[in-house]
Amino acid sequence: MTADLNTAEFLTFAEEAQALELTPRRQMAQVFHEYGRLAIAEGGETEAPAGAPEREPDLAGAPTLTETLGRAAFDLRNAPETRARKLDRPYQGLTWGAETAGGPMPVHLPGDEIAEAGDQEGPAPAAEAGAEPPLSARLTGRVAVGLILVSGDKPSLRLSQQDQTLVVSEVQNGLSFLASQSPARDVTFVHDIRVVTVDVPEVTSGTTYEDFEAPWRDAALQQLGLPTGIAGARRHARNLRTQLGTNWAYVAFFTKYKLKHFAYAGLGGPKLVMHFGNDGWGSNQIDRVFAHETGHIFNAPDEYASSNCNCGGSWGVFGAPNANCAVCAPGGGVDCIMKSNDWSMCASTLLHLGYNGVPHGGAVAGTT
Repeated sequence: MTADLNTAEFLTFAEEAQALELTPRRQMAQVFHEYGRLAIAEGGETEAPAGAPEREPDLAGAPTLTETLGRAAFDLRNAPETRARKLDRPYQGLTWGAETAGGPMPVHLPGDEIAEAGDQEGPAPAAEAGAEPPLSARLTGRVAVGLILVSGDKPSLRLSQQDQTLVVSEVQNGLSFLASQSPARDVTFVHDIRVVTVDVPEVTSGTTYEDFEAPWRDAALQQLGLPTGIAGARRHARNLRTQLGTNWAYVAFFTKYKLKHFAYAGLGGPKLVMHFGNDGWGSNQIDRVFAHETGHIFNAPDEYASSNCNCGGSWGVFGAPNANCAVCAPGGGVDCIMKSNDWSMCASTLLHLGYNGVPHGGAVAGTT
């Protein structure tokens, strides 16, 4: 078990992982993550032959920021205290739209809000003849994840080294879950991590997502040599897809700057935004919220009742309806990452995400 996932992940070299010339510990593996020259693979339950030592990756030369944080995050996920905390989560199984009596109050995730006028994104535009292919049409193959960690110049807005490692660890855990759900075992997340400090004041009042997000986001994009606004995020995703040789790409911003909502994503990409505090859920439960928001990046709709979902529509590459919507599904639907705070995947979301091996209109054996 890695953290609280039903996986057996281990660290290896990216070249070995890509060629499946893995160390003696595993004969067959799915590569969940790549961080530069390092990779994290999942090898199931086949243990190494007795006396066959596992070679721990030892990089020649100084590691990059992406490699350093990826490795530190993996170590944090495997720490006993992390596993214990993950196995005793507050609000386990609670629908994303629920409220609690006393203590931190989880608030609903904004599946219905991402299409508001203030967001300036909504669904990705339809492809035109000769246009560049979409950035996140389905969750298959290699996916570039451009993680941008944005600090302010005040102590209350700074993401410390410990904060940065925690964010990367939580992102890693959430994406390991999504990779582990691939029926074809073909999903690999290829990471690029940038840490940026900007000198802009925090917006404390506003009416739109853009009011709160634009000042720090645009300053960060400019530091990275990118255009401002959604164009900059889209350019960064496209650049990463080319540089890292992936099929798909998206960008994820983390910050302590005040936001209109603590977590949101554009349906179909190219970006998601999260607050480090993660509202009432807490920073050490970023993983499931991040997995949920990545679902929106790959065209999956919300399934909890307060999102005002319905059982119709045409979602994802298969054009499947939202059959697990709690408002209208039999019995209120089943547990699923797009519906509740669980490591669960339902047949509807498998279709919406467009995994390989998912038949149109049908479920995959062994899913709920």
